Amino acid sequence: MIDSEFTVINLVNSVIDGKTSVKSLTDCLIARVGVVNQGIHAFTEVRKEYILDQAKSLDQNKQDGCYLGKLYGVPIAVSDNISTSDFFTEQGSKIYKGQQLSKDATVVLRLRNEGAVIFGKTNLTEFSDSEPTITLNPHNQNRSPGGSASGAAASVAAGLVPLSVASQNDGSIITSASYCGVYGFKPTNGLVPRTGLMTKSTTFDSIGFFSRSIEDIGYVMEVVSGDDGLDSDSSGFACGKKFFQILSHDPPFDPKFLYAKTPSITKLDKSIQKTMKTLCKKMSAHLTEIDLPKLVLTSENIFKIIYDVELSSNLSNEYENHKSLLSPGIKRKIRNGKKITGYDYLKALGNREKISLAFNDFFEHFDAIITPSTPSVAPLLNQKITTDRCLSTMWSLSGFPMINLPMFNLDNSMPFGIQLVGRPNDDARLLRTARWLVNNFGQTQRNTL
Repeated sequence: MIDSEFTVINLVNSVIDGKTSVKSLTDCLIARVGVVNQGIHAFTEVRKEYILDQAKSLDQNKQDGCYLGKLYGVPIAVSDNISTSDFFTEQGSKIYKGQQLSKDATVVLRLRNEGAVIFGKTNLTEFSDSEPTITLNPHNQNRSPGGSASGAAASVAAGLVPLSVASQNDGSIITSASYCGVYGFKPTNGLVPRTGLMTKSTTFDSIGFFSRSIEDIGYVMEVVSGDDGLDSDSSGFACGKKFFQILSHDPPFDPKFLYAKTPSITKLDKSIQKTMKTLCKKMSAHLTEIDLPKLVLTSENIFKIIYDVELSSNLSNEYENHKSLLSPGIKRKIRNGKKITGYDYLKALGNREKISLAFNDFFEHFDAIITPSTPSVAPLLNQKITTDRCLSTMWSLSGFPMINLPMFNLDNSMPFGIQLVGRPNDDARLLRTARWLVNNFGQTQRNTL
């Protein structure tokens, strides 16, 4: 079932209807991981016996007439910086090699409680930062799979699981989703509690998802979103919001899109420029182009100040006690963060708030902001790229919900995504708008394997 039918919703229906058992499904995927993962290194750990124990227990629950859950039997991968009680949580770091934590992250616990099978941990870069990843792109193993969340993206693109959980600070979900040809969703910051996510940046840390359909994202968001009483940033977010129900209906009016012209647009490859020009022409009745305010154009500098300060604080113990086990890139950012004054940090936070408020005015008139997800298709592994997140930093800075839509194949049949950005705390509307865009302006072909 490694095709267009390999989605969360279809798997739930198949297992509950008795077309397959959880164990049969799990056996099939364990065998597939054993073959495919050797080539792409999406997973850092898959414990066969434990996974089968979960599957057998779930099959027994069905026989006993127990509550099965909204995610009954669905295999889900979890990024290695999110706590799990039964797999290592190593954060891509030599310091935490073999670390076994005793509690599940809130997002993992909520998935389990609805019958999901936690299938393993996926590779990420050191402390989910910008150092190179060992994961390879399932579409072309000579090309990058993306950023820190690339293992989670590759696991979905390669058909190893239908959905994976990861985190984003500065575009790692969007970038990896675009390069690997899958849907990647970063909710409004705090909507999914971060309890159990290994903290790197208090301001920017956010949990998100990779999937093979928009509907799956809405379906899972109903399970995992809302205040858990532990993460202060999730306080006030209601549990059980009907994301899936909302996105399943067409918008009451055709959505309006804002195409924001930023300096990053000049960094686009020619093939991306051509694709965007064609798409914008087709969407002309629904699209308005604008130049952004000057303060917004300083987003990258503002982001870097806040991020480096918080990284240096959150990794201070590792820097002081395990410096030799840190990569040069991490050490450089920590040192830089320590040099930034409290005044400059607070000023950056203030400017972040001003930028967020400026965008709120745009969302009074538009349903979503549309941009390319990345300036190119996945680059070759030996090609040094410094601009892959330039199209997502300003939205990451403000904590807005973002989604990558795998709408095109370009150079050498490599996937390329369109990014939509929505109003904060209006994630269901963004998902509904994204579904409308894909349905009306099409996906050239499925980019998953």
